[in-house]
Amino acid sequence: MEDSKPVTVRSIGIKYGLISSLIMIVFFLALVLTGQDAFDNVWGWVRFAISVVILVFAHKNFKDDTNGFMSYGQGVGIGMLIAIVGVLIGGIFSFIYMNVIDTTVMDAFYQKQLEQMQEKGMPDSQIEMAVGWTKKLFWPIYFVAAIFFGLIEALIVSIFTQKKNPEQAI
Repeated sequence: MEDSKPVTVRSIGIKYGLISSLIMIVFFLALVLTGQDAFDNVWGWVRFAISVVILVFAHKNFKDDTNGFMSYGQGVGIGMLIAIVGVLIGGIFSFIYMNVIDTTVMDAFYQKQLEQMQEKGMPDSQIEMAVGWTKKLFWPIYFVAAIFFGLIEALIVSIFTQKKNPEQAI
């Protein structure tokens, strides 16, 4: 007889949040160590695709252990937990890496921002102020935006992966 704990939204969310953060950290390190621009939009889309796949696998894991059923709310809850755990662990790792281990990653990001503003013909005073604010607000915006987009992703993916239990229909 198998004596295992029942699967919950929390257990699946945390499990896949840890998996997600590990995958994203390895992906980030692969980009940085091969000299790629980790902030390039192309890599952002790759990260998004990876996170959708992870969420789909998390939902499948949950449904496999709950007789094939998962409500929309459960799907969104799993997605939010994955986002929160993944963003906290991955974000803290990235923060430490880019501010302690290898500051050239953020220096290159700020330089790219500076060049883009210069190409637009912005005055030096505006550029200086914008770069200053970017340095102050980068990490708070990173955490809030990542969790927000994790919520949006969970809301959308859960539409397609939910399967209501007909016995619990209202």
